[in-house]
Formats: sequence, C-alpha cells, structure tokens
Amino acid sequence: MLLRRWHRWIALPAGLFLMFIAATGVLLHLDMMRLGQTPPGHGAPPPPQVQPLPSNAELSAMIGRLADEARKNSELAPQSLQIVLAGPRITLVAGSGGPPGSPQTKFDAVTGERIIDPPPPADFHYVLQDLHAGYFAGWAGRIISILCGLSLFTLALTGLQVWWEMARRKKHPFWK
Repeated sequence: MLLRRWHRWIALPAGLFLMFIAATGVLLHLDMMRLGQTPPGHGAPPPPQVQPLPSNAELSAMIGRLADEARKNSELAPQSLQIVLAGPRITLVAGSGGPPGSPQTKFDAVTGERIIDPPPPADFHYVLQDLHAGYFAGWAGRIISILCGLSLFTLALTGLQVWWEMARRKKHPFWK
C-alpha cells in the first residue's frame, strides 16, 4: 500500500511534465513539417566545398592581415586565429575562444573585406526547442528535467512492483 501511495504522489507532477513534453514535441514536429525540415542528423547537407591550400607566401600574408585586423578590434581580445578553407571562399577568423557563438571577427582572405554573419532568427521553432528541453529556465530547468526523469524511472519501478503484487495475489497477470 505504501508503494501505491508513493506511486500516486509521484505520478501527478510526472504526468503534468509528460503532458508538457508531449505537447511541445508535437508542436516541434508540426513546425518542422511546416518548414520542410528533417530531424537533426537526417538528410545532412553535402559537405561544403574545400578550397585548395594556399602557398606559404599567401598563408603568411593572410596571417599578417588577420593579426592586424584582430589587433584593431580592441573589444575582441583574440585567443585564436583560424584560416577556414571550407566554403566558397577562404575566410580568416579571429575569435575570443570559448563555446560556439562566442565573439569573433571574420574576413575574406583575398579581399580583406569583413564578413558579418546575420544572427539566426529567434523563431517559433527555437522557442519550442528551448521549452521542450528546459533550457528557458537555465540550470533550474535542467535540474527540473533531471528530477522529472528520475520520477519517471521511480514510477516505472513502483508501477511494476504494484502490478507484481496484484498479479501474485490474484494469480492473473492482467487486470480484468
């Protein structure tokens, strides 16, 4: 009887959490269908075109240009300099280090023109992903997600135990 009581008390918040996850998951799939997208990892785009490796003199000139531009940008505090050969043109990147999305400056290696990437749109799909994964609440959202996952595991164990006791008493494995 004690397990049944625990099972019921844990089931209420876990059920609400599952309803939220199910609703945001369905909305994510509908939005992906609306946009004509495939799930992450499926239908990956072809690899970008790779430019040939420049000569040592060209590389030296590129590194010099990149270092000069990085020194001009006082707010960047560069920790990495990169020459990116993937794509339609060779790009030079000075970055502050850190995770993807950290501040960086990009330049065309041939023309020296600064490349400004447009920020990704904060559309409905990204908002749904943040809600679905719990990222909107920061660490608290992750902790809630972990606790709800543990509660679902506990529900499975206590539900199995309750079923086992009922099946043993009634000599029948399923409810009638």
